[in-house]
Amino acid sequence: MYIMKAFLRGKKRVVWPKGILALYILQLSLFVAPVHSQEHAGGRTMRYGLHLGFSENMVNLYGGTQGGEVQALDNQSFYVPGFRIAVTGDLQMGRYFSLRVMPGVMLFGRSWEPEDVVLPAIDYKVESVLGELPIDVKFHPFRKGSWQPYFCIGLSYGFDFASLRKDVADGSIQRLNAHDLRYTCGLGLDCDTRYLRVGVDLKASFGLIPPSGSGHTNPVYFHGGPTFSLGFNIEA
Repeated sequence: MYIMKAFLRGKKRVVWPKGILALYILQLSLFVAPVHSQEHAGGRTMRYGLHLGFSENMVNLYGGTQGGEVQALDNQSFYVPGFRIAVTGDLQMGRYFSLRVMPGVMLFGRSWEPEDVVLPAIDYKVESVLGELPIDVKFHPFRKGSWQPYFCIGLSYGFDFASLRKDVADGSIQRLNAHDLRYTCGLGLDCDTRYLRVGVDLKASFGLIPPSGSGHTNPVYFHGGPTFSLGFNIEA
């Protein structure tokens, strides 16, 4: 309306140059904004997302106690497949580092048969619903276009909800430690798109807490060994 009134009053020399300039600025901003977002998609301070992962978890069988401590049984180690889902929060800390938190739940289980060891004839299985809180420091030394490789290292605390179950009379329920603390390391690759960041990572984790036999009536326990995982991330 202001431009129309100015035009009717004969002030074209003053108003139209300003209007045209504003129009050009608007068009330029609409063109530059997507490009700027594409080139600097990794520059956000905080990102949130989802993580899906698949893992192989080594477990070791422990037998009767000696001197108040459970003893490992020879040749009784095997891998159990697992699935993990988590939410992620990634906080940028300068140009080369970021802090990532990934609270989630990991499910795994497998039946097995003991070898070369005399144990009661029961259905042996390891099952776990493990709540985890991994905290990683990511180091990303360089960026190539939209691609950004990184290394990560950190700690992860887990609680096995299956450990809350009571032992049954035949001892058929075996479990991991109730509490699990691990150190983790790995590498990954992120790709920034216009709206999202997608990535993949490979990680290994190693337990820091020894097995414990307290609170169980059957002297057979499981303890998580090394875990190797492949994960997929999507963040906004």
